[in-house]
Amino acid sequence: GKSPNLRQLPARSKAAAAMAGTISRIRLENFMCHSSLDIELGQHVNFITGQNGSGKSAILTALCIAFGCRAKNTQRAATLKDFIKTGCSDAAIAVDINNQGEDAFKPDIYGNLIKLERRITKSSSSTILKDQHGRKVAHRKDDLNEIVEHFNIDVENPCVIMSQDKSREFLHSGNDKDKFKFFFKATLLQRLKELLETIRDQVHKADSDVQELEKSIKPVMRELDELREKIKNMEHIEEIAHDIDNLKKKLAWSWVYEVDQQIEEQTVKLQKLKGRAPACQERIDRNTVVIDKLKKELIEKEENLRSLVGKTREENNMKKSMENNIAEAVKREIELEAEHERGAHMLQRKNGRLNQLQAQLRDFQMQHMQSTQAEASQMEKDMQNIQQQIDHLHSNVTRVKRG
Repeated sequence: GKSPNLRQLPARSKAAAAMAGTISRIRLENFMCHSSLDIELGQHVNFITGQNGSGKSAILTALCIAFGCRAKNTQRAATLKDFIKTGCSDAAIAVDINNQGEDAFKPDIYGNLIKLERRITKSSSSTILKDQHGRKVAHRKDDLNEIVEHFNIDVENPCVIMSQDKSREFLHSGNDKDKFKFFFKATLLQRLKELLETIRDQVHKADSDVQELEKSIKPVMRELDELREKIKNMEHIEEIAHDIDNLKKKLAWSWVYEVDQQIEEQTVKLQKLKGRAPACQERIDRNTVVIDKLKKELIEKEENLRSLVGKTREENNMKKSMENNIAEAVKREIELEAEHERGAHMLQRKNGRLNQLQAQLRDFQMQHMQSTQAEASQMEKDMQNIQQQIDHLHSNVTRVKRG
């Protein structure tokens, strides 16, 4: 049950006495024999009393499970789902941890209280860490391990949490070896041994990695030796290059001597040429007079050429003008030929019409000779009309011929 003297403390005194890492409250739902349990704990020693089977050890087991203990290590069940109360589908554990003072864990994130909630179902389990206001902060197992390591809460250490089975095993065991095992585990020597074994395994692995690296380095070492040999060869090449520079210098001086000799020979030739210079100058003067005459002639020919170019340009313009006139005349000729052809066709039609009228005239004349005097007068009128038409056609034909 609850500690009576702690319940009588005022809230201010309890807050002042709170220490970082102490558990202030435990809530269980459907965990082992508890359907719903809510316990507030004091800051120091707390006693929980009750009859056998009332659920005292279940509270201690719930703390172990909340802080990450495996089900087998509690010696109460084989799996986490075995802690769910019979007839229920899940179980929940909530633990409030004080987080005040110098040893507080990330107080800027969690505040004065860390709320740890562990929920267990038949298929899975989850852990949630909340701040003092109930806001979710983290849910990973590593985050819980940080808190456990910070507050030194080692639930698997029998000196931290000693279950009934462990206390019975320690008190009633007469075997020094078993007591040593208990001591070995309680003093964290067993964990230290496990860490040393882990470190030993890592060292062995590191040695094997080093051996693999050495094997991989061997080709590089061979390349390094080859490079060193090449460097030696390069040093020898540098000596050869130095000798080449000296030989180049000697070759340059030999070239200077050769050039000096050639200069002397050219100097002799130059003296000879200087002796021939007056005669050459005289020839140059004569050629200068000739060149001047040729220049004058060239200027005159250029002027004639320019005048010829101008005339040629005028003639080209005239030629283009004439070609344009010829093109227009040809075009006009084609138009006149077309018009003449149309007139000839028209004249042919007019001649046909004339022949028809002449035939009609002859017919009328025959009819006139056979008709009466009255009809003769009428026929005469008709003949006059026909004669007018013939005259009109003759005038048209004449006009077409003239056109």
